[in-house]
Amino acid sequence: MRLKTAFIIILVFSLSGFRLSVAQQQSQCLAVITGLNGDVLIKKLHKTEFVKASWGTQLFQGDQIRTSINSEATLTLSNSSFIRLGSNSMITISGNETIATEKSGNVREISSAAMIDLSALTLKRDTKPESGALAGLRSDNTEKTIELTSPYNTLIKTNRPSFSWTANKSFDNYIVNLYNSKGLVWKKKVSDSVMDYPESEKDLEFGESYFWNVDGEGLIENEKSGNFKFSVLSNEKSKEVAAQEIIIKSTLKDEAETSSLHSVLGAYYINQGLLQDAINEFQIISKINVDAPLPHEILGSLYSDVGNKDKAIEELQKALELSKK
Repeated sequence: MRLKTAFIIILVFSLSGFRLSVAQQQSQCLAVITGLNGDVLIKKLHKTEFVKASWGTQLFQGDQIRTSINSEATLTLSNSSFIRLGSNSMITISGNETIATEKSGNVREISSAAMIDLSALTLKRDTKPESGALAGLRSDNTEKTIELTSPYNTLIKTNRPSFSWTANKSFDNYIVNLYNSKGLVWKKKVSDSVMDYPESEKDLEFGESYFWNVDGEGLIENEKSGNFKFSVLSNEKSKEVAAQEIIIKSTLKDEAETSSLHSVLGAYYINQGLLQDAINEFQIISKINVDAPLPHEILGSLYSDVGNKDKAIEELQKALELSKK
């Protein structure tokens, strides 16, 4: 499953073609700002002034990044490495073997597989988001009493998932119904709007697809949610994802307090079709980078991909509002 390009352009660049001519490199994204704290400025090539940088800013040949006192930034590079700039540092982006820096942090290597996936981060447009991005979306004006939230039209990496939903009125109990292609797998009654996978039930089958819904039981009447699908990764793929997560988290353990770790994980999950996991990561990024519109653009596209048009519209509207500031 791929992130569709209805609202944002996906940039994919090949690591094998990284050492291109200078003319080619000037039009190629060489790095992405995936973490920043404090006063971080960017000066684009052929520009004369530094301006405020934000999460997701794409960096090209000749661009410069500067941090002020008590500020820092993390750049994820297209050559399978990342670098943290400390206080009062400056870096000039180059497609050569080395990057010109002043008082910069150490360059560290990251997993090649992770970097390939990170290169699929959305391209930061020079222009601000436009309201036209909302044109293809229409809100479902039908008010839903019970809305499923997770898992929601996505691949998942576990065969014992948790389930969650929201309700706009109180119910005495909820009944969670799980189906496969042969019919009902199990049903469970709970009083809360979240449920861990039942301990008494068999694990789900790797590589299989399932549907689920929720019935709300009230004193006077009952309500039913819509049906939503999710699929479990194959056993081999699940192990591969788990191994890659360990590598990413180990490599970026010093970046846990910034959005860099979540940026790499989010891009990796998108590449694997784990859209619900990607949504969780970009929600964290949007909370860390409260002034950045791009995380909300990405969330809008992700919500559109899983079929949640209302959430997609909400996130794209947030992106538009932030871009006007």
